[in-house]
Amino acid sequence: MSGIVGYLGTRSAQEVLIHCLMNLEYRGYDSAGLAVSDGHHVEVRKEKGRIQDLEASLQLDSILHGNLGIGHTRWASHGNPSAKNSHPLTDQDQQFFVVHNGIIENYHALKRDLITDGYSFVTDTDSEVIPHLLRKYDTGDFIQTVRNVLPMLKGSFALAIMSASNPDMIIGISQENPLIVGFGQNEAFLSSDVSALLTYTKETYPIKNNEIAIITGEDIAIETINGEPIIPEKAYIEWNKEEILLNEYDHFMLKEILEQPASLKNTLENRIKNDKVYLPEVETFLDTHSFERFNKIDIIGNGTSYHSGMVGKSIMDKLLSIPVEVSLSSEFTYEHGKLDESKLVIVLSQSGETADTLTALKEAKSNGAKTIAITNNKRSNIARQADCLISMNAGPELAVAATKAYTSQITVLSLLSIHLCVQTESPSEMFLKELIEALKELPDIVDQTLVMTEDAIDSFAQVTEDQPNLFLIGRGLDYVLALEGALKLQEVAYLHANAYAAGEVKHGTMALVTPGVPIIALATQPHLKGKMVSNIRELKTRDGYVFGITTVGDDALTEVVDEIMYIPEAHSLLMPIVAAIPLQLLAYYSGTVRGYNVDRPRNLAKSLTVE
Repeated sequence: MSGIVGYLGTRSAQEVLIHCLMNLEYRGYDSAGLAVSDGHHVEVRKEKGRIQDLEASLQLDSILHGNLGIGHTRWASHGNPSAKNSHPLTDQDQQFFVVHNGIIENYHALKRDLITDGYSFVTDTDSEVIPHLLRKYDTGDFIQTVRNVLPMLKGSFALAIMSASNPDMIIGISQENPLIVGFGQNEAFLSSDVSALLTYTKETYPIKNNEIAIITGEDIAIETINGEPIIPEKAYIEWNKEEILLNEYDHFMLKEILEQPASLKNTLENRIKNDKVYLPEVETFLDTHSFERFNKIDIIGNGTSYHSGMVGKSIMDKLLSIPVEVSLSSEFTYEHGKLDESKLVIVLSQSGETADTLTALKEAKSNGAKTIAITNNKRSNIARQADCLISMNAGPELAVAATKAYTSQITVLSLLSIHLCVQTESPSEMFLKELIEALKELPDIVDQTLVMTEDAIDSFAQVTEDQPNLFLIGRGLDYVLALEGALKLQEVAYLHANAYAAGEVKHGTMALVTPGVPIIALATQPHLKGKMVSNIRELKTRDGYVFGITTVGDDALTEVVDEIMYIPEAHSLLMPIVAAIPLQLLAYYSGTVRGYNVDRPRNLAKSLTVE
């Protein structure tokens, strides 16, 4: 995925676009570029690397003069990271300038035909076919040319386009890929994400499929591809500018880890009253689609969202009497069981734009299944297309590695599980009361965990500095937690961190245990601690260095581990939230002690809008 920005107004387009790209850099940082118009001609500047490299190049050379322009920060999906492959891209006559996010699935055929017609390609990207097609089918009318070319493109894409013959206009298109119009005072903006716009405006409109935005100095017009006018229903951004600033923190990842007590409060706000769960959006959904009609629940997500879904499945298994299955979005689309109106599909995505998850959602809907989306972006494609939306309300998450998203997703899944249980089952009132009370206490417990663990985890990160490998083990929900902890260490510390179900280690993995290899043993589930102690003993006999994490007051692990960390005790179903805190901190400090940029890990981007 990549980031797109656009600007038209009275300020320096270069300055506005660079600032917006800085706020979008988590979407891609392989290369960056700008195209700026002074009202007469368009100038392009591109650089490999981060936005700062582009900014430095502009300062060393000459600034781009003009009040209209488009910009791009790239995460390479076609063609290696290079200045050559960076956007904006243009045709050989430099008549059209395009920034693109997404995939043009039929670009091979389009490129072959264009080459046959004499068009020369200079990049390795799929995107370059777009300016060449615009040039080939140029009618002399910029808007009509775009309308003629769009049906030729297959795939998911967002585009911002400028024309040398119309240097006072930008056209924006969104086709299954996010692009947002921002409305300012005598100025207009385009962006892939609202976070780029918070400094300038909070009035936005997400461009829908089969719509185009035509931005000129006189107007922002939204039309269908066929030219029918649309009156945009403007949405107001609820986030504020302070939420996307680092302030006193060195990295967004640490800031967002430490924000989790507040983000969990926001997720829970107004959803527990008088010891009962209130989800009015689900109430409305169930008024139309009675839960009793469903005979199976599928939970789908990618990466951290998949792990959240695994925890959600365990909670639902405890509270509901119908089968629950959790799947990777990328697998579900092509390998799923029977889908029809008797199936409920719950999709998890922090951004609401994850391409694999969006495709899986469409697959579910096309087969008649009903869908609930749990996302942090109320105006995302997934939010709009699901039958029911439950917002996480966690605030912006700008570090690539998800932290707030994980804990808030599990919290929402817990609330949803309770709500569905009360609607359809005969639950133990005492069990539900205990779980609801535990949810109310959760933000404070997470706050206590941060206080108790941050310094100790920083010290342990020093121990792992020269270790290329690290293992995490756990049973039950602790195994899911181990998977999430390993993912974080892989993402930001580049460690070969691997998670295993503790009981399975002796079935092969034990061969990898050598003297001194660090092993994190998670033991937060009371009914499994006895077995965990036995598994740890097996590892210690092979001289593994075991770092145990368990709850306060439990001394069972103390005798068998090399180091112990205690965390506050919460309801056993919510321990994957509490115990995730030291693992998130471990990943953060392990990455920083190695000198890595933990906010922008190599080869990764925040939300993948390509499959």
